[in-house]
Amino acid sequence: MHSLIYKPLKLFSCLSLIAFLMACGGGGEYEPVYDENKTLDSKRRINGELPFSSPSLMKMADSFRSASDYPNAIRLYQRVANESPKHVTSRLALGQIYQQIGSMDGAAVYYQQVLNLQQDNTEAQLGLGQAMVFSNRPLEAVGYLEEVAAKTPSNFRIYNSIGLAYDLQGLHGKAQEAYGKGLNIMPDHISLLNNLALSLAIENEYAPAIQLLTKTVNIDYSQTTAQQNLIMVYAMSGDEEAARTMANSSMTQQEVEENIEHYRWLKSLSSQRRAQAIFLNLRSFPDDEAIAAGKVVQGLDPLQEEVITDEKKLMLIDILNAEENNAPMSEKMEQETDLTETPKSAVSVDPEEMIPEANMGDMLNAQYKLQLGSYPSEEELQPDWQRLNKLAPELLQNSVMTIENVITVNGSTRYRLFVNEYTGFSAAQEFCTALSDRKVPCLVMNIEN
Repeated sequence: MHSLIYKPLKLFSCLSLIAFLMACGGGGEYEPVYDENKTLDSKRRINGELPFSSPSLMKMADSFRSASDYPNAIRLYQRVANESPKHVTSRLALGQIYQQIGSMDGAAVYYQQVLNLQQDNTEAQLGLGQAMVFSNRPLEAVGYLEEVAAKTPSNFRIYNSIGLAYDLQGLHGKAQEAYGKGLNIMPDHISLLNNLALSLAIENEYAPAIQLLTKTVNIDYSQTTAQQNLIMVYAMSGDEEAARTMANSSMTQQEVEENIEHYRWLKSLSSQRRAQAIFLNLRSFPDDEAIAAGKVVQGLDPLQEEVITDEKKLMLIDILNAEENNAPMSEKMEQETDLTETPKSAVSVDPEEMIPEANMGDMLNAQYKLQLGSYPSEEELQPDWQRLNKLAPELLQNSVMTIENVITVNGSTRYRLFVNEYTGFSAAQEFCTALSDRKVPCLVMNIEN
């Protein structure tokens, strides 16, 4: 759950927005808290392995998690959780990882375990509410998150999630009230401004949406995702000429045309479906596809799961379920764990609130890099690179910076600043989230694109 801002998947595999931008593990920076009181029985063996203390296991799990080796991280966190029935941090980490890989049912199980141990754990409460939102259970999410907000009324992130839940129900007025409450606490917060603007645009209130997005861009012009949202809203308002003019300075001709086509599709939807398409990262609805193919559809859920046939997805599921005695989920829950691949596009939300649901194919194979900016000249790029380094020196000092130039539609050259390369979306998104937390604008870009 950085400001995730909406872009179509085909061009921008995922923004770090975003999100939501919501931190990709359920909120905020991950700071381990180890169970230092756990005693070690040197004669004990776990599945034939030498025993380790909880702190040692947690450190190893954290290392695997940092490297996006989620199967091994899950196994070690699970072992800590099994050996230490009251260990909160391992269960919170498990919930965040399951949320990262798109398994909202699995995430909910662990968040609930945390809350059984610490009923006022804000990260688990927010994570559980997010899991409801992104499982398309907005009515349930609103009821739960409103209760959480009553206990922690100063937490603006909760109002961001409440707003999303109302938008998914088509209750855009209530959504805008929720975003407004968050802005009363944290004025000029970029994610809340973006979400409020998108909510207004979803309701065809384009003038105030454009005004808010323009304000967002002016607050921090380096927020390229906010600029993309502004282009989208101009196109949806019918002013495609203005949208093209803005897009021409940063996109190639193919990118412009594909984006415009996607924005036209969004414009054709009802407000509720438009909200689902934007905030749940949908690029089509199964019932629409069935109708187009001449099939009769009754009661089809727009978020209907696909049958998993991809060998790598099945392999990962096998890995996650390998330790029979360690899984806290019931057999039914394991069967319901959602590892299906869902088309993604960027969403404008708080980085600590929305987690992009990276698909397994991307997570295991695809190559990604992080775009930190787009400039009219290298002379402007270099000093901004120095500025960004000052914002997050501990993150960027060892990063490998590259510059790529593209020719835009109007014939001008843009210089795009990239750092690092990652195998798998989750690793790239995690670093992007950390950068966004330090106000460094960041987009996760598929290298093939």
